[in-house]
Amino acid sequence: MPSTYPLIRTIGIPVRSVNWVRLFPTHDARGRDCLVAVMGQQADNLIVVQIDLEQETIRQFSPSVPESNYPTAAMHSRDGSIYIGAAHSGYLFRFDPKQETLEDLGAINSPADIFPCRIDEDRHGVLWIGCYGSAGLTSYDPRARTFTRHGRMDEVDMYCYPLVAPDGTIACEIRMTRPHVEVFDPRTGEHRTAGPVVPKEEGGFAVLLRSTDGTLYLRSSQGNFRLDGFNAVPVDSLPDPEPAPTLSDGSTAAFADSESQIFRTVAITAPRTGETRYIRVEYEAAGSSIFLLHRGPDDHLYGSSILPLHLFRYTPQTDELVDLGACSTAGGEAYSMGNLDRILYICAYPYAELSVYDPSQPYRFGQEPGSNPRDVGRMDPISYRPRSMLTGPLGRVWTASIPDYGLWGGPLSWYDPQTGQFGTYRDIVGEASCWTLAWLKDQGLIAVGTTIGGGTGTKPRVQQAGLFLWDYAQETKVWEGSLDRPVHSVNALLCGPDGKLYGTVTAGEQPPELFIFDPQSRAFLVRLPLPPGNPLELGLQVGPDGLIYGFTRSCLYRLDPAHQRIAEILRADDAFHVAGPIIGDTIYFSKVHELFAVKVF
Repeated sequence: MPSTYPLIRTIGIPVRSVNWVRLFPTHDARGRDCLVAVMGQQADNLIVVQIDLEQETIRQFSPSVPESNYPTAAMHSRDGSIYIGAAHSGYLFRFDPKQETLEDLGAINSPADIFPCRIDEDRHGVLWIGCYGSAGLTSYDPRARTFTRHGRMDEVDMYCYPLVAPDGTIACEIRMTRPHVEVFDPRTGEHRTAGPVVPKEEGGFAVLLRSTDGTLYLRSSQGNFRLDGFNAVPVDSLPDPEPAPTLSDGSTAAFADSESQIFRTVAITAPRTGETRYIRVEYEAAGSSIFLLHRGPDDHLYGSSILPLHLFRYTPQTDELVDLGACSTAGGEAYSMGNLDRILYICAYPYAELSVYDPSQPYRFGQEPGSNPRDVGRMDPISYRPRSMLTGPLGRVWTASIPDYGLWGGPLSWYDPQTGQFGTYRDIVGEASCWTLAWLKDQGLIAVGTTIGGGTGTKPRVQQAGLFLWDYAQETKVWEGSLDRPVHSVNALLCGPDGKLYGTVTAGEQPPELFIFDPQSRAFLVRLPLPPGNPLELGLQVGPDGLIYGFTRSCLYRLDPAHQRIAEILRADDAFHVAGPIIGDTIYFSKVHELFAVKVF
C-alpha cells in the first residue's frame, strides 16, 4: 500500500502457496531425467520450476505477460517441451527444459477466450487448445509458429476441453449446462455432436476419456461410448485410462504434501521396490490472494486464502500472523464463516463443504472424530459457493449459496450442530440464488438478499434480484420484493441496532446504492448513493459506536442511520478488495494477498 495513506498499516502476507499445480517428468540438456513443476499464484504470474534430481536444486521461471497467473492448461509434448495455457491472459507459453527457457508464443484467441481449458497434441506436433469464454477451439503449429482459430464449438456453453483421436479428428468435451462431445474435423472444418447431450439440470454428465491405445471414449449418464469419427458407438464397459507419465526407470513423481496444499516436497517412488525418496522444492511464491476475513469467537482475525484454501489467523494483541494450513477438503476458498457457542464454522468452495473449528483446542485438520477443524460434509447436493453464513436461528448454521456449475437456483441451507443434521430449501427463489443473510431475531425471520447469478458456466435466467423474509419456524416465505431500480445482486445485508435492514445493491453499469428497509412496514425507506468504487461483498458491519461501516473498492465510509448520511473516512483508489471485521479500535481489510488495518475509533 502506498505510503501516501499513513492511516493504513500493513500487517503482512498471510499465505504464500500455489495452485493449478502439475508435475511433468522430462529430460534436461544432458539427457538426464528431471522434473518440471508448473504452478499458479495470485500475487504474481505463474511459476515454472525445473528440478535437478541429482543435485536436488531448482531453477525458477515466470512469464512477463500481465495476468498470466494461472496455468489452467498444460501438457508435455513429444519433444520434451512443456506447453502452458495461462489465465486470464489467454496466452500460450513454451518451456524448454533442455534450453531452460520460457517463451511467450502469443494470445490463443483474444479477446474471446481468456481461460485455456486443455491442450492436446496431434501426430504432426500441432497443438489443439480449447478455452473458456466462447468454447473456442484453436490450433497452434510450433513449426510455423502460427495460430489458427476454428471458432466456437458450441453456441450455448462456454467451456471446451479437446482431445485428439487416432483418426486426427478433435473431440471436444463441452461443459457446463449441456455436457456433451462435439467432434471437429480439421480437414473440412466441420463439427458435429457425437453421442448424447445430457442437460446438467436433469442430472446429466459426459466425460471424455483416452485409453492406453489412444482411443477416445465417452462416459455419460446415458451410457458409455467409443468415439469413431463423428459417431459414438455404445460399449458395455470402459478400458483403463492412459497411465500417468513416469521417469525413465518407471519411477513415479508426485507432491507428497498435495493434500495439505503445501506443494513443497516431491516424492519419487521406485517401480519395483516401492522405495520413496523426497526432495524439498524451495521455490519463491509471491503470495496467495485473500478471499474472506472474519472476527472469530476468540476475537482473533481469521481469513481464507484462494486456491489453495488455507486458514490463517492474526492476533491483534501480539501482532502474530500465522498460516494454519488446510481447514477443508474443498480446495478453493472459504466463502463464509460464522460463530456459534465459541465455535468457528467455515463453509468453502467447491461443494459448500462445512468445517467446524474450536480455536481453544490444538489444530489438526481432518474428517475423522477428534479432528480440529473437522470437515463435516456438504451443506446440500446443490450449493457450491456459500457466500453468506448466519448463525443462531433455531440453534443452526445457515448458508446462502450459488449452485453447482451449470445449474440455476441457489439454496438456503442449514446445519444443526446438536444433531449433525443438514437441511435445504432448494427452489426458494426459483432460478435466482440466495446470496446474503441477516437475522431479524425479534420477528423470528431471516432476511435473504438474492443474486440473479446461477452456477459458473450459466447465463442468468432472471432479470431482477431482491430481498425476501423467511419464517424459519414455519418454513415459509412471508414477504418478497425488490427496489424500484435494476438489481443484479444484494451483495451485503445487515440488521442494524435500530432493527432495520441495511444493504448494498449492484447492477452492471448502473450506479450501486445503499438501501434501508423497514421489516415492520415491509417497505424500502431510503436509497443512498455510495462513494466511488463498487461496494464490497459482505461489506457492511456495525461499529462499537452504533454507526454502520462499509467498504467500496476505493473507499471506507460511515453511515449515520439516524441522519441517513454517508461520510467518507478514507479514500484510496482500488485499495480495498476484501472487507474485514472491526476488532477493538481497528478495522481490517485486504488487497490481493496482503492484510491491512486502519485505526478508526
